[in-house]
Amino acid sequence: MLADRNVSVPGSEIRKIFNMVVGRTDVFDMTVGIPDFDTPDHIKEAAKQAIDDGYTRYTHNAGLIEVREALAKKLKRDNGIDANPENEVMCTAGGMGALVLANLVLVNPGDEVLYPEPGFVSHYAHIKLAEGIPVPIQLKKENGFGMTAEDVERSITDKTKMIVLNSPNNPSGGITSNSEMKKIADLCIENDIYVVADEAYEKFRYIGEKPIYIGALPGMKERTASLFSLSKSYAMTGWRIGAVTGSSEIIGAMTKLQEHIIAMPTTISQKAAEAAVAGPQDCVEEMLQTFAKRRDIITKGLNAIEGVELDPPGGAFYVFPDISAYGMKSYDLVLKIMKETNVITVHGSAFGKFGEGFIRLCYAVSSERINEALSRLDTFLPKLL
Repeated sequence: MLADRNVSVPGSEIRKIFNMVVGRTDVFDMTVGIPDFDTPDHIKEAAKQAIDDGYTRYTHNAGLIEVREALAKKLKRDNGIDANPENEVMCTAGGMGALVLANLVLVNPGDEVLYPEPGFVSHYAHIKLAEGIPVPIQLKKENGFGMTAEDVERSITDKTKMIVLNSPNNPSGGITSNSEMKKIADLCIENDIYVVADEAYEKFRYIGEKPIYIGALPGMKERTASLFSLSKSYAMTGWRIGAVTGSSEIIGAMTKLQEHIIAMPTTISQKAAEAAVAGPQDCVEEMLQTFAKRRDIITKGLNAIEGVELDPPGGAFYVFPDISAYGMKSYDLVLKIMKETNVITVHGSAFGKFGEGFIRLCYAVSSERINEALSRLDTFLPKLL
């Protein structure tokens, strides 16, 4: 007698694989996107100080004003987005909290929502939770897994209410170019479409083009919810703190809804977030340079394996190699790799039907572990040809 939404909202296939090896120390886990860095010391110290200073009570449902002010400065500095901290910025329970709130606030039952595929599994789930109709936009290998305005325009109907953007993309690391982003913005204005911009991997880009953020483009602020997660940028996955900016109408509605779900994110994490965005950014640059080196190692290593094809990802910390040469479903291949090599990967079909023929590996692990995983894969995979 459970509610119908329990059927319509699928579980994560990533967790399905992850749960198979929980507690095992003999595996090379390259599944879940958790940076192998510790949270920087100045952020941890700010959290400890917050406890000592008595930040242990309820705050405004959008978060402490001084935290929102720090976030507004970050948005201007890093993303070119002008936001009033009073009513256009709010703190959320991680980027995930912002994603689900945005869908619930913007999507009515029966509305069509365009989303990237292969893509982050929760994008589809949140659309279904809001009783919207998910419409996938295929991200293609030949386009570097970036979204194109041509593909977006082809999918727009009179029922299209919203589009979800995610660049850099999870699982592929694909980046939507600035020129395509501007064209997509024009389509959204022309067709009166809302945008949810999932910027979880904003800090991790390996290409020269300085990104533009769709929420900063003319005519887009009033129709865009731009979501930012501290989980990836500052190695704070367990702190569950994120932020979202948009028009006062959107943020006001999201704040009201958050009141009835979690009240507000934990005050300790809010103060940690303030220190993260307002403090020194050397820690972010250090992670970026480390991930860039690992990206090069894993890209070169995978391409050296017979049957694997991979172009260097433009961002994030995942690779999404083409494994179609082995002639089997990605899920079956992932299980074979697990059994024969103890290297744990994720099947491409976990990220939607357009992910079939690929697998995802997360390189947010040490170079030593990456090299050992590559050696094991190289010993096994060519045997399947």
